[in-house]
Amino acid sequence: MIESTVDIERRAAVVRSDGEYRLFTNQAVPAHTRLFTLEGELTATRTRYTVQFDERRHVDMPAGCPLEEVLDRYYWRFMNHACEPTAVIRDRSVLSLRPIPAWSEITFHYGSTEYEMAEPFTCGCGSDRCDREIQGFRYLPGERREELRGLLSPYLLAVLDGRIAEPVGA
Repeated sequence: MIESTVDIERRAAVVRSDGEYRLFTNQAVPAHTRLFTLEGELTATRTRYTVQFDERRHVDMPAGCPLEEVLDRYYWRFMNHACEPTAVIRDRSVLSLRPIPAWSEITFHYGSTEYEMAEPFTCGCGSDRCDREIQGFRYLPGERREELRGLLSPYLLAVLDGRIAEPVGA
């Protein structure tokens, strides 16, 4: 059974299939198009679902949201990881990296925003560029960090360029 929450303006829909939620485009999207904005409140606590903005701030939804509000307002939490993603996060905007056909999954590389993952996992994307163990930017080798340069958040780009020190004991 497939269920979806669709909002044409935001160009995304949460789809539930085989018990898993995923975020898909609800229309064909040209390259470099804003798909939607990450709504939520800033917190110092990283979780499986937060997106990191800088060393101490992550965006998350408020506690106690009913599922309907999660699907309608905080749907971005259903964006999955991909080693070759379809989107990039810039501040609170999610932008398409290339043309995305209608009903294709919206993904981003978790290592482009997360210094250290709250819940690391093994990737099974099958890409030739697969990072295998997704633990966060901290654990990526130098050459892979450079390959991701164009996807990195301003915070992680500053870490990569040595403008700010890597966090100790993150």
